[in-house]
Amino acid sequence: MSRRVRPGGLASVALVVAISLSAAGDSTASGPDLPKVPFANQPCQSLSSADQATLKIPGPLTARSDRAPGTLPFDNVCTYDHGGSRYAQVGFMSKGDYEANSSGNRSTKQKPPADLPGAFYDRQGGLWFAKNGYFVVVSGKSALREPVARIIAGKL
Repeated sequence: MSRRVRPGGLASVALVVAISLSAAGDSTASGPDLPKVPFANQPCQSLSSADQATLKIPGPLTARSDRAPGTLPFDNVCTYDHGGSRYAQVGFMSKGDYEANSSGNRSTKQKPPADLPGAFYDRQGGLWFAKNGYFVVVSGKSALREPVARIIAGKL
């Protein structure tokens, strides 16, 4: 079964990744293909208040961490909201998720930024990149995807 991840919503990310891990015989998420999460496994440390100011996001963002799939022993996704709108969602995914999306869910319509290592857009508009063993997908407002990805890449 494919590991396509649709980063537009935590529920769909969790479901797709959970199904793919189950299909791979790793329903407990204790196998070797776990996501690597920086900031002491705290994905919501990805964007500081200074980063948010640089991005010119109005007001403070509410950051909510979650797990995709829900069976992970740590959080690997953070959703940044303000005023009922999702501004960004950052997921630190496994190498298998990255490779599956790169080969089976890569957009042929959106060109990724050349300055992000291993970058590609998936068919749902999520921007993926890989750096130093981290496999990251950024979704949310389209105008923020590349700037958010660059900020995070600079920290990895």
